[in-house]
Amino acid sequence: MQAAEKALQKTFEQRQFDRAKTALNGKMFVPAEERTVDCNVVDISGGGAGITCAEMPPLSTFVVLYIDEYGRFEAVMTRVVGEVLGLRFVCSDAKRKRLIDKLTKSVNSEPAEAASLRRHRRVKGSPISTFTRCSGDRVDCEIIDISLTGASLKTEICPPNGEMILIGQMAARVIRQHEHGVGIVFATTS
Repeated sequence: MQAAEKALQKTFEQRQFDRAKTALNGKMFVPAEERTVDCNVVDISGGGAGITCAEMPPLSTFVVLYIDEYGRFEAVMTRVVGEVLGLRFVCSDAKRKRLIDKLTKSVNSEPAEAASLRRHRRVKGSPISTFTRCSGDRVDCEIIDISLTGASLKTEICPPNGEMILIGQMAARVIRQHEHGVGIVFATTS
């Protein structure tokens, strides 16, 4: 890895706010050029967002990002990594807190679009496991990835969304189906 890439990676690791992966539509207005560009928000946090778009403004450009269901954010373009533009939000602490609260609420809700937002990083899980359905049936699965709040399971038998399962000693609810199996969120006691 080149020195510049290592420095960039270190910067990413020192972020003040955890990023949530997303698949949200947005629009980016560039006041200096008086143009609006459609974009996709690929990640977001209380401090900024990563976006992709067809036309990139130069670094340090002031922009206004409009994100469906999240609102309007003034930002400065701070970096380009591959095809992803990094934006740093310029907003009040109150607006930042509202965004973080909304992200947290979205992560904990059930809609399919919220499945793409995560509070905690996912790591690869142990290869082979089983889960127990409400009926008592044990089902073989592979843990694709796991975080503090949920997991993605590779399985041939896919319980429907909303079904409670037991994996290890943890109760979980199925929240989505994907091409390899299901996504689950662990039940909390609070």
